[in-house]
Amino acid sequence: MTDDINKKKNKIPFQEKIIFGVTVNILLFGLVSLFTDYSSDMVNSVLPLFLLSIGAGETIIGAISGVSEAVGNILKGVSGWISDKIKNRKSLVIGGYALSNISKPLIALFPNWESILVLKFTDRIGKGLRTSPRDAIIAESSTLSHKTGAAFGIHRAMDTTGAILGPLTASLLLIYVFTNSTNITLIYQFIIGLSLIPGIIAIVFVILAKDIKREREKLEHRPNSITMNKKFVSLVVIMAFAEFASIDLAFFILRARDFISFQFIPLIVALSNIVYVLFSIIGGKISDKIGRKNVILSGLGILLICSVILIFNYPPGLYLAPLITSIFVLFGMYHGLVDPVSRAMVSDIVGNNRKDKAYGLYYLTIGLVTLPESILFGYFYQFFNYSFAFTFSSIFLAICMCIFAIKKFK
Repeated sequence: MTDDINKKKNKIPFQEKIIFGVTVNILLFGLVSLFTDYSSDMVNSVLPLFLLSIGAGETIIGAISGVSEAVGNILKGVSGWISDKIKNRKSLVIGGYALSNISKPLIALFPNWESILVLKFTDRIGKGLRTSPRDAIIAESSTLSHKTGAAFGIHRAMDTTGAILGPLTASLLLIYVFTNSTNITLIYQFIIGLSLIPGIIAIVFVILAKDIKREREKLEHRPNSITMNKKFVSLVVIMAFAEFASIDLAFFILRARDFISFQFIPLIVALSNIVYVLFSIIGGKISDKIGRKNVILSGLGILLICSVILIFNYPPGLYLAPLITSIFVLFGMYHGLVDPVSRAMVSDIVGNNRKDKAYGLYYLTIGLVTLPESILFGYFYQFFNYSFAFTFSSIFLAICMCIFAIKKFK
């Protein structure tokens, strides 16, 4: 009897077993992210086109995109604080994933931009709330296998797999299932509604996952606020202006209609996601050797090339498909070089001060800039033309690059 009790006490929970060098818990969270991104990118790869089909203009598309990104970035600045305060992290994670994976498919049932704005806003709230507590659970789960790097690496790989499968599925449905259909709005509604399936699967996996809690080590005394030195402020301001000059993926999707048939647009979105992942890895390694600033400038230069190319009107020809494909590849390179390296540069400049608050301020600033940038670009696109919008962004981006190039951060 005593032996049976001891066996039960010593039995390792299913979620803490080691598979492929990491715990089952980490694999479960990887599957959660895979199916969530599968769902999200099925929607995002056709959403701008769906909005156009129901009569929304480019200004509205920019507003929806801007609100979504702004809310996501702003909540990144506060969700870590929320995660530290709450006692039940898993409830916050489940709630965040449920909120996102249920709100996105509902877009199919409400074909008007006002409802879509509310639902995308809800989706981003879910993402903002779940990210920090989820990462904390993954970090603590990785201590069981003593492979934190492998844990986050596997999670990121599975996350990216979903971001590739989502647009691929949307494109295959558009090419092979709805080739002869005339009601394009109904097609987009079907694809968006279908995203509920991977979303529900993600919710099931997150329920199966476990909140791993460890005793917190006593932290060394750290200042309660980061040192707001001129270098940090300069970097945040310059990157905020660069973000203002950048162009949302939604507008690349809209512009792609002038180059290729709409059925193939999600396909090049998937390709852009693949390139993004590859250059996220490459960019980080290169920045360790040649410096963060040089890599960020290279990424911004690539975006400038994309923007300049999209200014012009091109006559019909077979070259249009490879041209827009190349632009989406370059767009993936830009994101892969700038996103992770700019975060690394924030860490370098802040040093031993409170990095959590530094990133909070960084994301908050970027989030506040994203909204007016997307609305203004959409306004220019709709009420002037795409040439005016891309010219504006190109000039503004070139000025930001010049300021960034001459500014010293050392």
